[in-house]
Amino acid sequence: MRRGDLGLWHLPSGRLDAGETLSQAAAREVREETGLEVAHIAPLGLYYYHGWERMNVLFVAQAAGGTLRQHTAETRAAQFAAAAALPEPRMDTRMIEDALARYPHLFQVDFAPAELQRLRRQFALRWLKNLVSGRPEPRFVRFTVHASLAIRDAQDNILALLDARQQRILPGVECDGQSPVWEQVRKYVRDHYDLYEMRSARLNWSGLYHDVAARRLEFIFSTRLSPESPLTLRSLEWQPATSRAWWHGYRPYLRRLLSDEVDVLTLYQLPKENEDEPG
Repeated sequence: MRRGDLGLWHLPSGRLDAGETLSQAAAREVREETGLEVAHIAPLGLYYYHGWERMNVLFVAQAAGGTLRQHTAETRAAQFAAAAALPEPRMDTRMIEDALARYPHLFQVDFAPAELQRLRRQFALRWLKNLVSGRPEPRFVRFTVHASLAIRDAQDNILALLDARQQRILPGVECDGQSPVWEQVRKYVRDHYDLYEMRSARLNWSGLYHDVAARRLEFIFSTRLSPESPLTLRSLEWQPATSRAWWHGYRPYLRRLLSDEVDVLTLYQLPKENEDEPG
């Protein structure tokens, strides 16, 4: 779709509202901006906008109904295009390329200071135009964002903590938006537990727990640790991934961690939204 504010071609997008999951928000934005209904929707990547303190979640889906609209309050045009003939000028080309590759990505988007200021001015102008036209933009909803890290060894054990209810949970940290969530949990685990091997470890996005009522998002990442790495803190212990001692919200992801295969349509599963949060 061609954005009405910037005039650039971009994927349908928008922000998460209270009372909806990320996938519901993605489907709603597609409906509002294109008129299409989608199915088989699945998350594919995380993109942190440096200097903006913002993170986008990329989804893939299939068109499943509706009628493609050429013009809405937010768009100038919309069309399907072949991968080799995408319209110009485009915004977030990297995200579009990753969607076509259908492989999970973690990526930080950097802006030149002048470009960031230009975008801020254009979005401020859009906000003012919508206000004057009687379509004021809603305020941003605040969410608590937490990141956890599942570290496994060659024997498929995972480093765990013991919570107050004697359940095994993953080490993690509440994020502040100042840097990518995956880098925040990497730094926290590296420094807090003296696991300096985390400095260069590759992290994969392995799951998402979303408590809608509490407005809480927990992103679960995973990596490997060599068996020779020493554990200097007794609070971290190796726990079999198949153990029933894990907090039940993690169990769908821990089973996936035993495989290095990537299947974008089944990699991330959302637990029931009314399950208890970890202690």
